[in-house]
Amino acid sequence: MLKTAVVNLGCPKNEVDAEKLAYLLLEEGFELLAEPDTAEIIIVNTCAFIQPAVEEAIDVILSLTECKKSGSCRVLVVSGCLPQRYGTVLLDEIPEIDLLFGADGFALIPAAIKSFIQKRQSLSWINKTCDLDYSKIHPLSQQVSPPRAFSYLKIAEGCDNRCSYCMIPAIKGKQQSIIPATLVSQARKMVADGVKEINIIAQDITAYGRDLIEKPTLCDLLRELTRIPELSRLRLLYAYPNRINDDLIELLATDDRLCSYLDVPIQHISDPVLKAMGRRDLSKDIRATLLQLKEKVPDIFLRSTVMVGFPGETETDFSRLIEFIKEGFFDYLGAFAYWPEEGSPAARLSGQLPDNVKNERLQEVLEAQKQLTEKRLKEKVGCRERVLIEGLSSESELLLQGRCDFQAPEIDGLTYITEIEGDLDPGTIVEAEIYDTHEFDLFARVLQT
Repeated sequence: MLKTAVVNLGCPKNEVDAEKLAYLLLEEGFELLAEPDTAEIIIVNTCAFIQPAVEEAIDVILSLTECKKSGSCRVLVVSGCLPQRYGTVLLDEIPEIDLLFGADGFALIPAAIKSFIQKRQSLSWINKTCDLDYSKIHPLSQQVSPPRAFSYLKIAEGCDNRCSYCMIPAIKGKQQSIIPATLVSQARKMVADGVKEINIIAQDITAYGRDLIEKPTLCDLLRELTRIPELSRLRLLYAYPNRINDDLIELLATDDRLCSYLDVPIQHISDPVLKAMGRRDLSKDIRATLLQLKEKVPDIFLRSTVMVGFPGETETDFSRLIEFIKEGFFDYLGAFAYWPEEGSPAARLSGQLPDNVKNERLQEVLEAQKQLTEKRLKEKVGCRERVLIEGLSSESELLLQGRCDFQAPEIDGLTYITEIEGDLDPGTIVEAEIYDTHEFDLFARVLQT
């Protein structure tokens, strides 16, 4: 058995690809290791959405070349968005790379590794046209191990939105929705493996099904998924505001399998900036959608993402954004400074702002939202909440960590269980009382198991 480590970088959508790759490797007799230090085969699944992600990927790959020099690693594989974006130039820059695969090439990796070991022939498989065909990898199972309380279900690849700052369509190609039957089958397998919470992801989940012949909607899919026994909750991530309709809001308000939570990436609120970004929303429409969500689903937690320092963003544009954030629509907010991505239309726009201005605006946004998030979480003190246990805390073996349904995995903080009686396995859902907060985390005591 070939000792193999998969190093995954980037977003949850990449994590799904890494889990599917792990499933293929196990099916082909590879032994999976948690760490690459002693692995014979190292596979780096990369992200290249923005320049910092590119730099991180390069740094990780360079650090792992040391494993080849020390003799433990026989084959170094790089896959995903970085090769898809930059092609075989990576082989010239980092000759230690043995195999290179683009965004939808990971299904070929196990056989390519075996062939390489036998013949010592390198392989580069990259579809540079970005007319990618995901039909062979969509039906693959995900290897959810060790047993986890949650997982991600990617319902589509690619994107048709063509925002002027974004390289995803150039890297991943046009949107390709996965047929509902396949998604339901994958979800059932996850639940059978112990998953209690499934997080629905895609570049734009609200565009789901538009490219399929039968035109299934996101709500059609959600109704199918909520019929799966033993699935405790579904969470929706990356819902574009212009496609959030009455049907989806009604489902969020009435179906207790759906978390009272929605990730709505608005990017900005000033109309001139939104237009330059190529977004399809106007500020009045964004506001109307958020007000409707708050009215129909009063307990909902909303997350969003905004970008500061976009070319041409004036002081007035930025002031509108800050004032909007301070209105308190969002309980969580991710923010980042604009980066002129090579090849993107926005990189050619006039009015590029200096880094110091972008960073100052970024810090102002983050500080404004931090106060709002801390205030909202403090309102939860004294409340009873259902907490999904994930396991022992990484901070202390005396604590368990879990999440309330308004805490998305890996981005929204944790709920720490400080008074433990008996064993609470990952995937257990308990009723707990919140008694304290610290920044974005909560502390709770179990009321019943």
